[in-house]
Amino acid sequence: MTENQRLKIIRKFLKETQEDFGASLGLTQAGYSDIERGKNNVSGKIKILLKREHNINLRWLETGEGEMFIATIEDREMDSDKLGSEQHFFERLQTEIERLQNEVKRLSAENNSYNELVRSKNLIIENLESRINQK
Repeated sequence: MTENQRLKIIRKFLKETQEDFGASLGLTQAGYSDIERGKNNVSGKIKILLKREHNINLRWLETGEGEMFIATIEDREMDSDKLGSEQHFFERLQTEIERLQNEVKRLSAENNSYNELVRSKNLIIENLESRINQK
């Protein structure tokens, strides 16, 4: 049995439509269907989302061994080992934190620009209303 076939088993077990299950993984129904049909493989990103969003045991997904869902600390530890060393994990985590902090700064600056633009437009509106009321 392939990963794609096991993915379909997971979705049916959870009683979800392709559209809803795909959406939980950031995919369209068509994109998810392509994976389930074997047209596309189950990517590393999808595997991470399956584990995070649905508590799927990646060992089961990849090999059929073990339980479908992560139920024990041992299963979680085995999956963690597979994703890489602890040091590498923390380095990736730190990089992601820095990326997100930069994104927050960028969005904050963008938000401030929009707020300033709104304030400016409100002043123009007030000025125009004042002129209209004077006539």
